[in-house]
Amino acid sequence: MQTLDVIKKRRSVRSFTDKAVEENKLEKLVEAAIWAPSGGNRQPWNVVIVQPKEDIEQIKAVSPGILGNPGALIVLCADRTKAGGNEEAAGSGIAIMDIAIAAQNICLEATELGLGSCMVASFNPKAVIELLDLPERFVPELVVSLGYPQNMPDAPPRRTVKETVIRWIKPG
Repeated sequence: MQTLDVIKKRRSVRSFTDKAVEENKLEKLVEAAIWAPSGGNRQPWNVVIVQPKEDIEQIKAVSPGILGNPGALIVLCADRTKAGGNEEAAGSGIAIMDIAIAAQNICLEATELGLGSCMVASFNPKAVIELLDLPERFVPELVVSLGYPQNMPDAPPRRTVKETVIRWIKPG
């Protein structure tokens, strides 16, 4: 697919089939995250991949934004040591933007691989830290639910380029 085609095809998918997500596809999703741009090339993210249904269900119990029955979760965590050393730095604008860009790469690659994905920010970070037994330096910032889509949602309405550009300053 062409890049813009993948971007236009990507949807937030919240209903999944029972088909398991293959390990090699999850590795490709992490590789897509690794290649995301990062402020100062700090790469302040690490991920936790969750596949067992019982573990996914425990995380869902503290994550109202995770719907359906995803086949896997990728939990994107800010690494305090790379983001500036403390929780405030881990949650800083640059670290959050870097994590969001990595998550977008994951979702675009998931689309290319025939997977559905949904970025989820509504979860209890302290509960997720406990459930995943994360070392203190990692702060979960975003969860991407993944699986084979039961159905693909229709594209929501989008503005045109003309409606989006406030001003276009052209040469000459």
